[in-house]
Amino acid sequence: NLLPLLAQVAVGKREKLLVFGDDYDSRDGTAIRDYIHVIDLAQGHLKALNYLREHQPGVRAWNLGTGRGSTVFEMVKAFSHAVGRDLPYEVVDRRPGDVLNLTANPARANEELQWETKFSLEDACSDLWRWTENNPQGYRQQAPKEFVDKAIAARK
Repeated sequence: NLLPLLAQVAVGKREKLLVFGDDYDSRDGTAIRDYIHVIDLAQGHLKALNYLREHQPGVRAWNLGTGRGSTVFEMVKAFSHAVGRDLPYEVVDRRPGDVLNLTANPARANEELQWETKFSLEDACSDLWRWTENNPQGYRQQAPKEFVDKAIAARK
């Protein structure tokens, strides 16, 4: 996923972003993907689970996405804007199997689940950057000392 990689570049965990190919038949030569805010995705999953519980237990597929593709360079620009500085990248060869465009068609989810995305790509970038600034080590950071002390005291 591109956004976590951009966040790692922004906090110095990666020297630069590797962009796999700039010779695609797209607006700027980079691959197109459908990037979605994690809150929109989570709400889509909840709507899908509720639908299955109420209407049709079993298997049913929905595409959860914006239906709008963005290029890699567009996302680099959007995340750089959220961070407040340009992020370094290097264009390298395409990876085997990479395709030009992977954009979801959320029409079935829109209709059957009454679900649609509400957050913009700019929201996704600024929210991820805010989270990253507050959690620079990601999920694997040490729990706050106060929390650990209270948990230990509760067991005594």
